[in-house]
Parts: sequence; structure tokens; C-alpha cells
Amino acid sequence: MKIDWLTKLAYFLQTLAFCLAIAAIQYTFEPERPYEIPLVYSLCVGTSMWALMDFGRHLMARDSETGWPTGAGRILLPLLGIVGGFLLGTSLADSWFGWSTWGAHGRGRLPTSILIAALAGISATYYFYTRIKGSYLHAKISEASRQASEAKLKLLETQLEPHMLFNTLANLRALITLDPPRAVEMLDHLNNYLRVTLAASRATAHPLAC
Repeated sequence: MKIDWLTKLAYFLQTLAFCLAIAAIQYTFEPERPYEIPLVYSLCVGTSMWALMDFGRHLMARDSETGWPTGAGRILLPLLGIVGGFLLGTSLADSWFGWSTWGAHGRGRLPTSILIAALAGISATYYFYTRIKGSYLHAKISEASRQASEAKLKLLETQLEPHMLFNTLANLRALITLDPPRAVEMLDHLNNYLRVTLAASRATAHPLAC
């Protein structure tokens, strides 16, 4: 399983920004509560959801077109990510503050917290789904462009090589009568060139080093 850690870091930073925005919105509606409370819960729940979904998708069969799980995993991954992320993140935040959301202290706010987490999780899932799909499509376009460039290069080679070969044979024909030793030397060079060219044309990769 190959993981692009730079992409993961970019998604993590985007998740943090998303969590900060949600915490700010919550604080706007409840300014009497300390800002630390929505901030910690938003960061813990949001990053837990992101980690479960973004790393969990590598453990499932993925669509080559989108990079997203196929079949039941398409629905199961977001569902587990949202539910599991909410439970895990809430537990982490509860440990930070030293209370329990499931107890009398936070039970009254529990429905609101679940609704916010569900809406945020669905929005984040759609956002990252489109980003991941876009990255896969961009990679495929780049690969197709590279293959098209190689095909054009091969076509150009097939056009140039016969032309050069005909010119060489014409010069060789003239040298046979005027300068036989030089004609033999040219024939040896042509033979070596054709041997090298034939071997190179069968190779799929060529080194850049001299």
C-alpha cells in the first residue's frame, strides 16, 4: 500500500481549517461558552473522521477512476468514518476536559452535537471525494499525455530514419566508384548504426546519462 504523505498532509491541513470554521460558527451561536470547548471538540471529531476515512479507504478495493471504495465500501466507509470519528473524537475531547458527553453534563447538547457532526462529516466526505477523484483523473490525463508524446516521437523517428538511410545509400553508391576504401568504411559505420538503432527501438526505456 503506497501512501502519498504530501497529499495526506494537505488533506490534514484542510481538515484543520474546516474544523476551525465549524468551531467559530458554534461559538457565534453560543458566545457565553468558552471558545475552547467547541474548538477542542471540533478538532478532535473532525480529525478523527478524516483519519478513519482517508486511511481506511486504502484498506478497501478502490475504483481506478475515483480512488474511492467500490461496492458496499462506497457507503460503509463514510458511515464508519462519521460514526467512528464522532465517538472517538468525543471521547478524546471528554478526556481533555475531564467530563463525559454521555453523562448529565453534556446529554442536553448531545442531539445538537450529533447533527453538527453528521452534517460536517457528509460535507467533508463529498469535498474529499471530489478532490481525490480529481487527483486520479489528473494523473490519468498526465499519463495519456505522456503516451501521446512518446507516440509522436516514435512517428517522427520512423519518418526520419528512412530518409537518412536513403541519403546514406546514395552517397555510398557514389563512393564505391570514386573511393572504394572510404565506401567500405562508410558501410561499416552504417552497419553499426543499424545494429544500435534496432536494439534501441526494442527498448522500452532509455537512460539519460551519457
